[in-house]
Amino acid sequence: MALSLEITPNASKALMKLHQNPLAHYIRISAGSSCGCGKVGFKMQWDDRKNFGDTVIKTTSTNLVIDRTTKVQLQGGTIDYSDDPINKGFRITAPESSSHPGGCGCGGAH
Repeated sequence: MALSLEITPNASKALMKLHQNPLAHYIRISAGSSCGCGKVGFKMQWDDRKNFGDTVIKTTSTNLVIDRTTKVQLQGGTIDYSDDPINKGFRITAPESSSHPGGCGCGGAH
């Protein structure tokens, strides 16, 4: 299955800046539970390994690596970046991970 994933222009620019001083060969995107009710959250981290079954997404700067489980969760998702001083950073959203629009159903932090 091919991965449908949008990388916004802001995210592309931020990835380009990261590529200027890379800490590893890839940036790995992983999915995991982010609160008590099981809402899916995503994290990004540098990684030198590409494991069997991983999908590599080649961007104009840094290659992203996604494992099989995360690929399913990320399908139809978007990677964005915000320069907002209070909420600066990458934002990864996906239809499979947003079962509780506007926040977690358990009231936990996410």
